[in-house]
Amino acid sequence: MANPPRFEAERAAISDLWAQLQRLGVRLKLEQPRKSGAAGEWDPAARTLRIKPAVVDKGSAEFARVLNHEAIHVAQSCSGGGISATPRPLGLPQQLPARLQSVLQQPTYARADARERLLEREAYANQEELQLGLTLLRIHC
Repeated sequence: MANPPRFEAERAAISDLWAQLQRLGVRLKLEQPRKSGAAGEWDPAARTLRIKPAVVDKGSAEFARVLNHEAIHVAQSCSGGGISATPRPLGLPQQLPARLQSVLQQPTYARADARERLLEREAYANQEELQLGLTLLRIHC
């Protein structure tokens, strides 16, 4: 209690990612994603990133992870040909942390094809490396 966490790294990551996404013309909306059960989603056709408002209530660490996850998807689009392009895998490590091993088995991904599962696996496997999203945006966009 004498030294509560300050989440400075997470707040810096959020600020940096948010600024870079805005520079790229990405609209960020705190609203329910269209995909049922998703915490966030990237819609390249609309150049819009939606994050469920409940994510904000979970605190800076969770918001930073979700924003970073979605930034990885934006970089996947840029790698696919531009900010509005269909995302393509970046070749990132795909080893999921133990706590996320079952995430792609959830109903949210029940109808996902192999390509979409690969895109999600890349984002989930790397979402906790908070500087990676920003780096990927700078490289690919």
